[in-house]
Amino acid sequence: MKRRVQFTEQVARFRDYMPVADREKFLRLVDRIAAEPEGDDSLLAYTSDTVTREAWEDPVMVHYVVTTFFVVFIEADIHDAPRGFNEI
Repeated sequence: MKRRVQFTEQVARFRDYMPVADREKFLRLVDRIAAEPEGDDSLLAYTSDTVTREAWEDPVMVHYVVTTFFVVFIEADIHDAPRGFNEI
């Protein structure tokens, strides 16, 4: 079942200001997660939390929460030090 997608204000603003190529990767990642939010290509983000998951499509990374009907994206980031983005 494909769930509806919601973004926190922070993620929505970040999405709007992402470089175009990264935004395309972000939107592909969002579509993939909406189709299968607990798929093999996602991980639990924290050992003490069973609902917050993380997934990435290089270099875009997201944290999200899965509910019955929604996937809520709570954090998004780009990790690409040569271009001046956050370094892991």
